[in-house]
Amino acid sequence: MTEINAHCREGAWERSRAWQLLSIAFAHPVPEIHEQLTEGHFQQAFQQTLATVHGVRMALPPLSVDGVEFEAQYITLFDTGPKGRPLVSLRASAYETLLAGEPAPRLMQKYAQFYRHFGVQASAGHGDVALPDHLTCQLDCLVWLTHLEGRAQASRDAAGGYRRAQRDFVERLLGPHCREFAPRLSDACRQRGFDPFFAALAEALDQLQALELKFLRSTLPASDPRPPAPVAVRPAQNLWG
Repeated sequence: MTEINAHCREGAWERSRAWQLLSIAFAHPVPEIHEQLTEGHFQQAFQQTLATVHGVRMALPPLSVDGVEFEAQYITLFDTGPKGRPLVSLRASAYETLLAGEPAPRLMQKYAQFYRHFGVQASAGHGDVALPDHLTCQLDCLVWLTHLEGRAQASRDAAGGYRRAQRDFVERLLGPHCREFAPRLSDACRQRGFDPFFAALAEALDQLQALELKFLRSTLPASDPRPPAPVAVRPAQNLWG
């Protein structure tokens, strides 16, 4: 049983690492990440993690533009495009289909309630990245939930609760966002002639959320009336900082 628990812990932490790598890639570029992307180290790490946890090999292309152009393309895509708005928003509330006729604050409240329930700290940053429906916030939430799952493997019920939380979050929030976001990002990159890494990253995100959802559904009952228990201990650091 100890060996099984250790294997489950390692699997959860590897899955956490996959989410974390994507969160890093979708954050505003810094010189260190540009170097990792240009040399292919980041792509290799993500490919190895995906192969380890899901048995799938997905090759991301190396980045082919310099740091200045990389940041410029990122800003045009995700921050301020030609009309002062991002070509492809990283925020879920920017998509009318996800709002379903409700005001944007109501959708953001769904994210905020989920984060509070599981002890995810609010962002100390500024601008859109500080908002709960931002993609990097969603990815960091899943980083934390899978980390908690790994810590809870000594208790099967507790670990199952964190998996139910992940399943619900991907089904209800991240998954629908990905289905709107990924094809728009691919189209925008193709139309603008931007580096293919961005479009490949969107495909990687969509593939990971689909693989994770399949995995979570296969390990949990199809219908589980028990709500996930709240987390009493808050994370030691701000996940969104």
